Amino acid sequence: MKKQLLILTALFLLFSVSLWAQDAKLSDAKPSIGKKFKVGLGLDVAIPTGALGTFYSVGGGLSLRFLYKVTPEFGVTFTTGFDVFPPKNLNSLNSNSKATLNIPFKLGGRYKFTDKIYGIMEVGSTHTITYYKGTSNSVAHVSANSFTYAPGVGVLLGGFDVSLRYEGYRNAGFIGLRLGFFF
Repeated sequence: MKKQLLILTALFLLFSVSLWAQDAKLSDAKPSIGKKFKVGLGLDVAIPTGALGTFYSVGGGLSLRFLYKVTPEFGVTFTTGFDVFPPKNLNSLNSNSKATLNIPFKLGGRYKFTDKIYGIMEVGSTHTITYYKGTSNSVAHVSANSFTYAPGVGVLLGGFDVSLRYEGYRNAGFIGLRLGFFF
């Protein structure tokens, strides 16, 4: 799994560098701000790290990102959605098997280094609900809120948005890949 993540990261960086090199060749025309407010819908894939990696191999979900452009290069973001982490072994749902649902509420900023490449930093709170087998084979759950931080980098390809981030909270976290579309 680590080897696959390393290969994915290397391919993402190579792709980003090639786009950056192409942007350097463009004229120095002043960029326009375009639409000041955008809404983006994204599909997320998450690779758990730290304590989260003990119980889960992979997760995924949907995200909704709102972007308000302050300048052509800088915008304020608000991101929410959900990520689901199924237990590593779905076939043996014992008392130790847990499924987790994360619902983040993050506020941050996105800075465009070029027309296509950007950096993003968001902070906020994540509401976590963990489901497990309770007594008499019933489903029980516990929930908690925790501080969340999520630095990342991304590439804009027309209306499409591809980004890679680390999302950390309460002694755990995940590396997330987001494939989004702004409209």
